[in-house]
Amino acid sequence: MSIAVGENLICDAATLNNFDHLLSCAKEKLLKNSTHIAKGDFWKTFEMEVHRALVASKNDVGLAHWKIEYIGGHQFPDIVARINEKEAFGIEIKTISTRNNSWKIMGGSIMESTRIPDVSRIHVFCAKQKPFEIKYRSFEECVEDVAVTHSPRYMLDMDVAQNDSLFKKLGKSYDEIRQMPNPFDAFKKYMVESRCQRNSDNEDSGLWWFSPKVEEFSNQDLAEEKFASTLVNINVKFWKDLPQNEKEQIKVEMLVASPSIVEGKYEFACQWLLQRKGIVCPSFRDNFSAGGQVNVYGVRVPKIIGKIFEWKLKIAEAFNAKEFSLESFYYWKERLNSISKFSESEKKVLQRILKEIEVKIKN
Repeated sequence: MSIAVGENLICDAATLNNFDHLLSCAKEKLLKNSTHIAKGDFWKTFEMEVHRALVASKNDVGLAHWKIEYIGGHQFPDIVARINEKEAFGIEIKTISTRNNSWKIMGGSIMESTRIPDVSRIHVFCAKQKPFEIKYRSFEECVEDVAVTHSPRYMLDMDVAQNDSLFKKLGKSYDEIRQMPNPFDAFKKYMVESRCQRNSDNEDSGLWWFSPKVEEFSNQDLAEEKFASTLVNINVKFWKDLPQNEKEQIKVEMLVASPSIVEGKYEFACQWLLQRKGIVCPSFRDNFSAGGQVNVYGVRVPKIIGKIFEWKLKIAEAFNAKEFSLESFYYWKERLNSISKFSESEKKVLQRILKEIEVKIKN
């Protein structure tokens, strides 16, 4: 079920105030328990503790009839505060492990294909690990920008001025945009203009991304459209003419930019190679999967896993060069862990390699 723009959008001041009191009470409880929460697997621990705090807080603020549902997984948002059968609020949980003063963090896809449809308004509930701090805010207010590292994703900033939010800049509300058949249409012009203003060619600010769910973009071939626009005055080189050390570095960059390579899918990586580097490679597959199996940690694994093992330090360096290194790595790791073609023993080797890469990623 999908709701129309504004339909079931909770506007009652008393209800909105109750929701704010619920979040405030939960925040107080969590801050009192900070020593326990800030240890171990911070992201998972905090998510579960927020749910517990909300369940306990609803009675404290006179909302015993509200139902607090933990959703988790890949759905958006993580927690639903259900008022009745027709009305519900959402709470999206975010964590930051960096020690600096920034409250910026990567959000979800602008397509919101996993959004729970009957949730009216969503707040972001965000915590920093060291020192332990919590901020919460409506989702619409804290969206600062759109990032295009792997797929178009919202960039959140818990401190952004209300008039500087992305939706203020676009002149459209979040509710309007999320109900569009293709939400990307609302961002396209803004993204192009922003890139021109930055006048930057680095990968994070470019209009390239890998999307694991291409069908999310309706019938519009966005990759083809922007791919064609970048081939003007390009200096084309051939892969065979490159020195070996340059080939190795580019392979690492391709693997980071397009994790679908691990699945044996090379279309996006081929486009990336020509668009970003101006390089043509007729025998693309041979660079990653030709040559059968190799031995890693005493286990025979496909060559591509062997390459990830061989390049693990360079992969960590590639992620550390990004502004949101850890968030980008988690997305990449999630994509690799979701690949189903590997055996259980092969998956264990891959997961071990990914853990070794993760410890090299800067917080």
